[in-house]
Amino acid sequence: MGHIITLQDGSNHTYFTILDLMDLVDTYMGLEMKTALVEEFNEVELAHADDDEYIKDLEQENKGQRDHHKEVMEKLRKLSEDLASEIGKPVQDRKAISNIVGAIGIITGRELC
Repeated sequence: MGHIITLQDGSNHTYFTILDLMDLVDTYMGLEMKTALVEEFNEVELAHADDDEYIKDLEQENKGQRDHHKEVMEKLRKLSEDLASEIGKPVQDRKAISNIVGAIGIITGRELC
């Protein structure tokens, strides 16, 4: 899709690509301005050259954290079920309950540090 710009002299110009725009700059502002803009664009491009790799690294790190979170939650869920089962028995084994609660404490302590 083209863009229309109006210059100070009132003339309208349509450009479709950055190359079209740079031709307008060259025509109406001169080669020095065109060169300056090209240099600025190149600096911006260089500054963001590694953005895709950085995003990929962040996504990989995020996936690792999600996987770890799921693993921890599954362990806690299992311990919670074991604790509920032990509490539901007519005669509770206090040592078993203590061991389950201790395991939960270890997991949560490790995750909070």
